[in-house]
Amino acid sequence: MRTEKKIQEILFISMSIIGITLLHYFTIASRWDIHDFYRRLYYIPIIVASFKFRLKGGVLSSLIISMLYTPHLLLYFGKINIEVLNQFLEIMMFIVIGTITGFLVESDFKKKKMLEIQIRKLTDLENYTQNILDSITNVFIAVDKNLMIQSMNKEGKKIFQLDGGIESRNLSSLFVEYDHVEKILNDVFKYNKKVLNMETQCISKDGKGVYVKLFAYPLRSTRDKVEGVVLVLEDISEIRKLESQVKRSEKLSAVGELALGIAHEIRNPLGIIKTISQTIHEDTDDEELEEGLEIIIHEIDRANSVIQSLLNFAKPNVYERKVQSIDGLLQDILLITKKYAQQNHVEMNYELQEDVKLFVDSEALKQAFVNIIFNAVQAMPKGGKLYISLFKEKNWVKISFEDTGIGIPQEKIEKIFEPFYTTKDTGTGLGLSITHRIIEEHKGYMGIDSVVGKGTKIDVYLPIAVEEGA
Repeated sequence: MRTEKKIQEILFISMSIIGITLLHYFTIASRWDIHDFYRRLYYIPIIVASFKFRLKGGVLSSLIISMLYTPHLLLYFGKINIEVLNQFLEIMMFIVIGTITGFLVESDFKKKKMLEIQIRKLTDLENYTQNILDSITNVFIAVDKNLMIQSMNKEGKKIFQLDGGIESRNLSSLFVEYDHVEKILNDVFKYNKKVLNMETQCISKDGKGVYVKLFAYPLRSTRDKVEGVVLVLEDISEIRKLESQVKRSEKLSAVGELALGIAHEIRNPLGIIKTISQTIHEDTDDEELEEGLEIIIHEIDRANSVIQSLLNFAKPNVYERKVQSIDGLLQDILLITKKYAQQNHVEMNYELQEDVKLFVDSEALKQAFVNIIFNAVQAMPKGGKLYISLFKEKNWVKISFEDTGIGIPQEKIEKIFEPFYTTKDTGTGLGLSITHRIIEEHKGYMGIDSVVGKGTKIDVYLPIAVEEGA
């Protein structure tokens, strides 16, 4: 395309020069006023050539015109006089005009070229810097003095789901405790200081809180004036989760030891009370007394059941592991729990993507999964649906249990695996704690997501690469 345009420009300049020259040669010499007009027309192709082809075009076009115009002077005048000399001076002006115009255009072209090179360098540098920021897993945000976002790296846009229009967006839309963050950032402006390792909470794209460690640095201009703040956010959600798991494990260990001691101390007196109650019950004919003793025996049995749960929770597990089909294990569990679910008007749906065989204790996992299913069914007092699925995700087996029950408030989810904590009116609060321990002892982990009024989803992850004896 550029070559075609260049050819068209050369043709225009060439045809202009040839046309004006022919007008000179075919016009009679006596009409010198007309020749003056034609001569001035030569400046058009000279200037056009200078603008289109710069110095080279201006000089070359003026020299060609001079060579074509000079024979015309000698042909019509036939001698050298003052008028001929004036015409030769005009020819010199062609060359001067062509040279000066071409030089100026050439100079302007070089300046534009240098400017383009500098702009390209700055653009490349900006892109390079942005690529560096986008390659970093931390969030980088630059804000002005009004705490309006000016720029953000790729990781930040990903977490906050800001695909476009991030400029002039206030930070208040990103932080849960914005008032506290605002005060800290205003101190950065006021006292020109850094803020390091401040823990706060951001609002992610799905509306959930993301715990971050905030670093704030003054953003200075070339005149060393503070014009904004650079925020660096380090996602510590996983660290907080691990810390929570460690605390939970420590708490479970302490509770287990305490429960073991208390259970033994209580179990013996309860056994004595039950024996005496049964003896009296067998020997008495008083119906009212018999009824009371039956209640006592029933409550002792219930207390013993709780104590047995405490003992099971406290004692170390000795797993009998073997290679087990997870699909086969879930099929067995569905048979066990199917009747219980039907009695509570709960429909169970099972989806299998791919079966995986793992080296696990099948009885322990059955206990864990049955606990989850029973909790899900009890969370649907008016009936509902329970979706169970088995998937393979990279190096993990994912077993999901999703119900359409009453859900769990967000503030209670973090405590759901703690011993003796329950959201139900009845129960010991040990079911999910035991389940959580079993999954952890199989080197897996659990995730829970719940919406009040919509239901709860529990994901169990078990590692595929679990070797025998691990």
